[in-house]
Amino acid sequence: MSADEITAKAKILVHRSRVEVFNAFVDPTVMSKFWFKRKDQGLREGDTMTWFVGDAVDAPEIEVRVKSIKQPSQITIEWGHGNRFTTVSWTLDEQDSDVTGLVIEERGFIGSHDEIVSQALESTGGFNQVIVALKALLEHNSTINVVADHM
Repeated sequence: MSADEITAKAKILVHRSRVEVFNAFVDPTVMSKFWFKRKDQGLREGDTMTWFVGDAVDAPEIEVRVKSIKQPSQITIEWGHGNRFTTVSWTLDEQDSDVTGLVIEERGFIGSHDEIVSQALESTGGFNQVIVALKALLEHNSTINVVADHM
């Protein structure tokens, strides 16, 4: 497998409607309960915004460029810093009226083969934490701080 074929991937079934799962990522108020803090007005195709890692005044920032939104089935963004951006895609597949298959994939890592593998593994772990936190919020109305407590 070549370095440009390496992707980070996380997937899970969420026992909520596809629209509800989709909106959890688009709506900054909901997403801030299980992932990044946001001060935008929601994801809109073509927008560029900043997401924050934590609540501190000097919290690290991530630039986000919204590339594509196909409601309620797909979101594609580029995110990163400086000249190091990757592409992240959310795909939502309705399994049943209240069950959604969620897949998050990240690609376009930059660096040596070992660096790319390391980045993909780190992202895979991070996205798995995100989807578990999302599932806890939407299915059990519980915020479990998995993402905030990441080491």
